[in-house]
Amino acid sequence: MTLNSKTVIASSLMISAAAITCQVAAEARPYPDQSGVCYFYRGETQEILEPCVISSGYGAGAHYAILRWSDGVETNITMINFCPDEDYNDGGFCRYTVDDYDAEPYERNVFLEPTTLPDADNLPCYRVIETGNSVCYRFSE
Repeated sequence: MTLNSKTVIASSLMISAAAITCQVAAEARPYPDQSGVCYFYRGETQEILEPCVISSGYGAGAHYAILRWSDGVETNITMINFCPDEDYNDGGFCRYTVDDYDAEPYERNVFLEPTTLPDADNLPCYRVIETGNSVCYRFSE
């Protein structure tokens, strides 16, 4: 069997594509689970504040946080950073979901009030657009 130049080029492209695929797949990574405090707000009323386990990581065009509440319920927060033809915010994300519902990010200050002032102590929160309910979390030190 003789190899012509088209066969060699096609073979090298397939090998390169496989190498890129393996490299991209290796980039997805979870972080170790951490203990934290999780909050649930129905509208602006805080209904739950309790210790929880927070799993987080990134890959496949998104970052995620999974809040594991004490009753075994899990809340999945997804921060999507791969959206063709969409606007990205300052954090590099273009869309957010909480348990697959569209959500919007916001922050609460140390007094648990919504704020727009940047502060390292602020809680990251995500409000489900359809219901107005929110989840927030803080990693334990």
